[in-house]
Amino acid sequence: MKKKKSCEASLLALQRNLKIHVAEQEERIKQEKLLQESKKESLDEFQKEMSRLGVSFQNFTKGKKVQTKPKPAPIPRQRLLDEKAVLEDSLSDDIGIEHLLESGDVLSYRQPQIAPDVPRKLHRGFWSVKATLDLHGYTADSARITVVQFLNEQRKMGNRVVRIIHGKGFGSFAKIPVLRNKVPVWLVQRQEVLAFVQAPENDGGSGALLVLLAPK
Repeated sequence: MKKKKSCEASLLALQRNLKIHVAEQEERIKQEKLLQESKKESLDEFQKEMSRLGVSFQNFTKGKKVQTKPKPAPIPRQRLLDEKAVLEDSLSDDIGIEHLLESGDVLSYRQPQIAPDVPRKLHRGFWSVKATLDLHGYTADSARITVVQFLNEQRKMGNRVVRIIHGKGFGSFAKIPVLRNKVPVWLVQRQEVLAFVQAPENDGGSGALLVLLAPK
């Protein structure tokens, strides 16, 4: 029970942080829009006053160097949409998956409705790998978001089998395989992940997973 509550608390904290970030970005866009509208209104009023006094705005500015401030870099709206999607697809690190994994010599998983021989077929290369995600150099937080985006993109493209390279942890602090432990936990929380299995030795071995995705 305590472990379940810890999992829920971690997931809620992640969702809350992402929601705050998205809200801040949207508020910044709103304030920038209001500022531009205010500047335009002020300029229109100034031009009307000059016109009333018989001075055209063009003659008033002739010979004067008009200084303009560089516009702030716009926030890509697609990035906000992506962050919202990630918010909805938030994954927890704190759930136990041992009872969900298949017994055998290599790490494997399948949803209950998937045939028992599917992970073995994946491992043997029965289906060709269509795309690969290499997580070397990623932090746990950035890897979590990248995995979600990668799975969404590949499914939209119709790719059913993908490879995720999480590494063996040799380059991690204290040689602890952080991503090798976390990636399987993230994958079992994804409905579109029908099965996954450790890659064969010539294809990454314990440093990679082959993943079967549900059709779109």
